[in-house]
Amino acid sequence: MNFLQSTLNYLRLRQPPAVRFLHITILCLVLSQILVSNFMGFTDTGEVSNKVIKYYATWIHMLSGLTLIPLSLLFVYLEYRRYGIRYFFPYFYGEFSQLKKDLQTLLHFDLPEPEAYGLAAIIKGLGMGALLLVAFSGGVWFLSWNLLPSWAHSVKEIHETLTGLIEAYVIGHGGVGLVHLFFYWKNKSRH
Repeated sequence: MNFLQSTLNYLRLRQPPAVRFLHITILCLVLSQILVSNFMGFTDTGEVSNKVIKYYATWIHMLSGLTLIPLSLLFVYLEYRRYGIRYFFPYFYGEFSQLKKDLQTLLHFDLPEPEAYGLAAIIKGLGMGALLLVAFSGGVWFLSWNLLPSWAHSVKEIHETLTGLIEAYVIGHGGVGLVHLFFYWKNKSRH
């Protein structure tokens, strides 16, 4: 079994089809957003640059970013409907028992399984929050760029700063996800 098939099997075990589709789609869009943003360009007056690569990169970034807003809302809605808000933010409710167990597992250099109210759920909740912040700040920037050009630069800077949250999340969540997949793949190959 190759790595891609193993990854999809792992996700099939943990996510219903709609959530899995949204998870993969949002991942691809976020990664493309991060990559394409490096090639965006505007003139001094705030117009999209007429240089071919900058022109297309800017519009691809803006249009795929606008697509991310409803996809992100739907993903978060489905996850909150499935688990409830307490699952992702147990500390707001004074629930720390699973988090303590997960941290103890990590201190023993072992990887905790994803559990309700645990470290993985908390990190996923923070990631969904970061996703919404970045998507909405990008939407607000797009609106200000079109309607209130004097605000556009400041809103763009806020959006760029918040993008650091999703970049850190992609690296952290993706890295830990790859570790989980490695152990899943390793265990599957033994059987």
